Amino acid sequence: MNADEPGGSDDLLTRIVTEDRARLIGALARWCGDLQRAEDGFSDAIEAALKTWPSTPPRNPHAWIITVARNRIRDVARSAASRTSRTLTDEINDSLVADLRPGKDDTLALLFACAHPALDRSVHAPLILQVAMGVSTIDIATAFALPVATLSKRLVRAKQKLRANRASFEIPERVEHDRVQAVLDAVYAAYAVSWMRISPPGATELVVEDAVHASQLLLRECPDNHEVRGLASLLLFLHSRASTRILDGCLVPLEQQNPLGWDHRLIARGNQILHGCLGYPRHGDPGPYELQAAIQAAHSTRVEGTYPPWPVIAQLYNALIAQTPSMGAHVARSVAIAHAVDVATGLAELDALPKRFPSIDSFQAFHAAKGALLQDDGQTTAARESLIRALDLCTDIPGRNYLRRAIDRLPGSHGTAHRVS
Repeated sequence: MNADEPGGSDDLLTRIVTEDRARLIGALARWCGDLQRAEDGFSDAIEAALKTWPSTPPRNPHAWIITVARNRIRDVARSAASRTSRTLTDEINDSLVADLRPGKDDTLALLFACAHPALDRSVHAPLILQVAMGVSTIDIATAFALPVATLSKRLVRAKQKLRANRASFEIPERVEHDRVQAVLDAVYAAYAVSWMRISPPGATELVVEDAVHASQLLLRECPDNHEVRGLASLLLFLHSRASTRILDGCLVPLEQQNPLGWDHRLIARGNQILHGCLGYPRHGDPGPYELQAAIQAAHSTRVEGTYPPWPVIAQLYNALIAQTPSMGAHVARSVAIAHAVDVATGLAELDALPKRFPSIDSFQAFHAAKGALLQDDGQTTAARESLIRALDLCTDIPGRNYLRRAIDRLPGSHGTAHRVS
């Protein structure tokens, strides 16, 4: 759709804001060398477009946005130069203008800049969420359990540090392993934010799409990196179940989802990427993302009408917790063992976790998993207690709806869940 078609300007502008934000800000940052000014220039250009496009739509909308943003950045640079006696050439290199191509995807360069080694690792994911994906500071603060003011200061300092270090907004010719890993972790964290459902549905879907797109860009840049392949395939497996994850406002656990509703095309592509690891030399054992992708690939075999290979999944979790012994991985391993061996063995594994993780009583997934296994074991009273504890800790509406229904289905509940906060 062109901007000059009837009703086209609003739709096109919306697509630019939602789909092209990262690459346009990346292009502007590559040109001016300042992330904050690139963001501000983009925002000013969008604001100007809202006023101008309905009456005078441009024939090349992306170039229009770039031009208006660039002019705004120039104005700010001139103002700064007049106050500090710095010349304009210190702020903007005019030779870069010729290389400012809206058609070029600068998303990946922006991601690498946000994962700059001069920045603290803890700010990489929040910075990518804000700058590249347009998630609000309030939502990011909620996701990372931080006060909004604290996060805002960290993000401002990060952008100032990038400017002070004259960070490049080009993709490095030789990307260090640690920097690739930082981008992988940040992209995965961005995708994981969607599971918290803290944003409006449209915003959440956008973040998910952006994270998947970023993982595919990384794959194109680093096809021989096993962890890059692992993340790219992992997100496709997870994304393939998006339409079955919530039904009638209620969360549907993976084991209860209908595999006929999964996107088989994404599953096939995920398997293709994951199996492609075999074509590249390996140094050391599979990494966490590759192992998680293998676990999700095993779950995806249900599309063929078979049961998941639980013994294989349990072994993969053994390998995963050897590298990243998180509470979530241990809980998932216990559930896999319950399916692979028996419920009693899985419950015994869960009961051993509080000694390893003293804070696990505040981990919602632990109580939800324990409640489900206790129910399978016929321990109705204990199952109810665990599920009520999980409900108390759950913050998202679909998850709470699922837990309420699970409690109400227990014998003798009589609507107990509806009296729980």
